[in-house]
Amino acid sequence: SKATVSVLYCLNKNIKMCFSCLEENEQLLITSCNGERSVENGPGVMCYGPCSSTESRGALVLGTGEYSIVMNDEFGSKKSFYGPSVVWMNEREAVVHSGTCPNLTAQQYITITDGENGTVKNIVGPSLFKPGPYDEISPYKKVYNLAKNEYLRIKDQEGKLRIEVGEQRVVPDPLEEVIGGVQCGVNVDEHHCVLVRNTDTGSLVQISQLGLFIPSKYQEIVEVQEKIILEEYQTVVYKDKTGKFIYARGDSELRNFFLPPFCEIVKQEWSTDLRKEHTSVDLVWKFDRRPSYMNYEFNCRTVDNVELCVDVSFFWSIIDVPMLVEKTADAPGDTCTHARSKIIQEVSRIKLLDFLEKFNEIIRGACIDDPFYEERGVDLISVEVLRFKCASSETDAILQDIIKETADRLKKKERQKGENEVALSRLGGEIEEEKMKKELIELKKSHLKTEARIEGEAEAMKLVAFMEKTTGKDTATMDLDKAIKMFLMLRKLDSVEHLSKGSNQLMITPNDVNLSVGQIFPTTKDDKGF
Repeated sequence: SKATVSVLYCLNKNIKMCFSCLEENEQLLITSCNGERSVENGPGVMCYGPCSSTESRGALVLGTGEYSIVMNDEFGSKKSFYGPSVVWMNEREAVVHSGTCPNLTAQQYITITDGENGTVKNIVGPSLFKPGPYDEISPYKKVYNLAKNEYLRIKDQEGKLRIEVGEQRVVPDPLEEVIGGVQCGVNVDEHHCVLVRNTDTGSLVQISQLGLFIPSKYQEIVEVQEKIILEEYQTVVYKDKTGKFIYARGDSELRNFFLPPFCEIVKQEWSTDLRKEHTSVDLVWKFDRRPSYMNYEFNCRTVDNVELCVDVSFFWSIIDVPMLVEKTADAPGDTCTHARSKIIQEVSRIKLLDFLEKFNEIIRGACIDDPFYEERGVDLISVEVLRFKCASSETDAILQDIIKETADRLKKKERQKGENEVALSRLGGEIEEEKMKKELIELKKSHLKTEARIEGEAEAMKLVAFMEKTTGKDTATMDLDKAIKMFLMLRKLDSVEHLSKGSNQLMITPNDVNLSVGQIFPTTKDDKGF
């Protein structure tokens, strides 16, 4: 609040005086007419001359953790005040800075530069630092807590280097510089090694000893290398320090290796766009010797001035990597470009209809067995036309009609061919059926003959047995004629018995049978009673 000023007159002496009312923590700075300054501290009523100028200012009220720097303009000196406190400044003092004291945690520190004598020191937490009047405070810095696989590279004020390796807590000296921050060591194993530059000698060393690698103070990690592992069908090419090409194949002993120092992998940019114009490329450094497919599109023109857009598929493989590396930098691009040149020459000699009839033969004849590919380490195994069309839409419509007519004609031919094959198959089936019927009849006749022979043999055996029993010497016998008649009569009885078991009717006349009552067959007794 501002002091309340009132003007009163002294009645006895006719003297004019000024008064100001000051509150708590309020100070009045009075400057007299001759330039002298003085201060009055509140609370209270302060009296001063009418020719004096005044300025009301508050006392410095500092809380916990606060500070102010006050400068005396009489001596040019500074001093600091810290809270909690109330500070009354004299007439020659003024506040030049106020702030909060740095409150440091256990993971923080600051660097203090004394502006009076130039000394530098670190203040490490946890602590509440009270700055002096001439202290310059750096921003908060974080303490370096290093793990087992971490390290710091530190340079002191004289330019000397040192390495601090974890596990530890590191606070660099005020004039030291941390180069590169916290860095991790490299785990060297079967598939990883480290390429290191010795800055004191300039040499380049490959570290492949298994374990955690932490560089020394004069070592810099140039690269962490991964072991090159090749399949049976892969080849890698690299240049040694003399510029000589070294070839590593997957089917040789040098199939797993780290790239030696001062060596460089040979890489090629292969075109991958459909027209092989090098608008999109793949960076190739492992050369695959397996056969693979590659599509290519280009334009050509027939002798009757029809421009065609042809899409072909090449089946190709790498057969000689050294020759490929030496002769070309883009094997797919060179292969397709040369094939296009040959195909254009062949197509320019024929008409469109001839191309439609034998386009695959024309394309293969232009590309296959060309020494150009073998000279570049490539084998062009086969070429197939995937599709083609006319570059002009009107001509392409006519071409589509021609193709449709040709397709319809081929379709009809195939349909007729199929019908003929069906008819021939049906006829062949009938012929086979007749042959089988013939074989069946012959087989049945053979079976009937066999049955008749077996039945005849059975009847003959019956007859022989009957005759032996009826005309034998060891038993009662009859003469041969009677025995034959008796056998025939028994067969007739068998026939009658067979007929009687069925529903058949037999019409006979008296002349067809010879029947008698009382005996089956008329006979006369012989001397033995038979």
